[in-house]
Amino acid sequence: MTPKAQDIKEAIVSVATPEKARILQYFFKTGEGQYGAGDHFLGVKNPEVRLVVKTARKEVSLEDATCLVKDKWHEVRLCGLLLMVELFHQAKKKKDADEMTRIYKKYISLHEFVNNWDLVDLSAGKIVGEYEALFPEEGLMDEWIKPGHTLWQRRIAMVCCWGHTGRNDFGKVLSRAEMLLDSGEDLLNKAAGWMLREVFKESEEGSDMVRQFLENHVKGIPSIMLSYICEKMDEEERRYWRQLRK
Repeated sequence: MTPKAQDIKEAIVSVATPEKARILQYFFKTGEGQYGAGDHFLGVKNPEVRLVVKTARKEVSLEDATCLVKDKWHEVRLCGLLLMVELFHQAKKKKDADEMTRIYKKYISLHEFVNNWDLVDLSAGKIVGEYEALFPEEGLMDEWIKPGHTLWQRRIAMVCCWGHTGRNDFGKVLSRAEMLLDSGEDLLNKAAGWMLREVFKESEEGSDMVRQFLENHVKGIPSIMLSYICEKMDEEERRYWRQLRK
């Protein structure tokens, strides 16, 4: 670990509490056979992690962030990922395509450490999604969404679509959500429903595209995915889709 990374890790460890660690281990399903099995928590709240990020972001390197992402402690990995987001944002502001590519490729190479839903959700859209939007020829996520990849790779591929919804670029959201209809994984169904909900909210065009998606798939759509999709609809429309699914 680099000296800077070690200092950052120590700052996180210094605010850890065992009681909070026990709560987090339960909340993030770290028991045997659960999706977060084997993860280790110090017991640090997200705002405390973000405070460390805010202090360190101006003088941290990609090497420092990489060391943190490889750490065994969940909150240290989160800190490293949030620092990578900051580094990507800085490179984007400078229009430094080479540096954005370097950060993106490093993030992709570290996917085995982005191994819980919060780690994915707080980083994928702001690195992978932004990179895809800037460099649409990049097609790796269209592979990662497919069966045969890990739960977290597939969630990264789905959640990163948040980088597209604000640009009215809905095609990837719809095609990737379709790939998850028979995944059998709640965490993937929730991610797909969440992204489709964002498309629905974004514009009239997005709403129409989501309704067409539902027309095509509502009979076989997982209930949790449907629930997420319909969150911003009025009660009459939510009831319509729920009844149609039965």
